[in-house]
Formats: sequence, structure tokens, C-alpha cells
Amino acid sequence: MTKKQITASEIGRKGGRIRATQHSKSELSEWAKLGGRPPKLDDRTLAHVEAWLQQGKSQSDCAKAVGVSVRTIGRALARQRRGEQQRGLIKPLAVARYGV
Repeated sequence: MTKKQITASEIGRKGGRIRATQHSKSELSEWAKLGGRPPKLDDRTLAHVEAWLQQGKSQSDCAKAVGVSVRTIGRALARQRRGEQQRGLIKPLAVARYGV
């Protein structure tokens, strides 16, 4: 007896179960890392923003030039600082100010 072909609507109802049975857990976790919403600021644009900030422009001016909100600029800069702290490239603010 041959297996019945699965229809598109059945695949939709089963959701990720079919994919989970056909692929390993490591493959699925790699695909999950690639998902999500794409960033508004890529590395190149963020480098431009950092250069403008060092020249004395405000985050508001940078946000208008790039076409994003001030909050987006602030979050991107904070995310980058956290990454630098984790890699040991810069000291946390408390250590830098107070030597704690």
C-alpha cells in the first residue's frame, strides 16, 4: 500500500511537526537564529551613525538622516556596547567611573 500524498492544508495544520521530524535539532536551532525581523540599521549604517556622533551630532539628527526613530538609534548603540563589554573591549560604566 502506498502512502497518501499530504496536501498543503494538512501541512499547514501540522505546523512545524513535519519539519521537526525531518530535520535534526541542531539544524532547526540554526534556522531559528536566522528568523525574526530584519534590523533597521545594518553594520555599515551604524558605523556612519557612530562617526556622526563622534563629530558632535545628536542622536536625533542621526535618526533623521538615517530615517529611523531616536529610540532605534539608542537601542542599536546600547546593543553594540553590550557586545563590546562581553568581549572585554570596553569596561562596564561602573568600573570605568568608580573602579569597582
